[in-house]
Amino acid sequence: MRKRLTNQQEKPSVLRELRDDAGLTQAQLAHHLKKDVSTIRRWEKGDEPSMTRSEWKKFCKLIGKNFNDLPEFLSSPFPGD
Repeated sequence: MRKRLTNQQEKPSVLRELRDDAGLTQAQLAHHLKKDVSTIRRWEKGDEPSMTRSEWKKFCKLIGKNFNDLPEFLSSPFPGD
């Protein structure tokens, strides 16, 4: 079972904001990351994103952000990076 992120229920999802700012739809992001749209929806509703290092790199490239510039709770999959 995936861990729910805290703080996500009171405000819009940070993932959604990043995706929207990049001008991507959920379907476009899902296509580029080779994920189901339902997975992107779950992440935006608070499920913790589960991506490999290469998927995180691709995500960052798609949204035009550096991995280290992501909010800490998103960048925590790789402690010490």
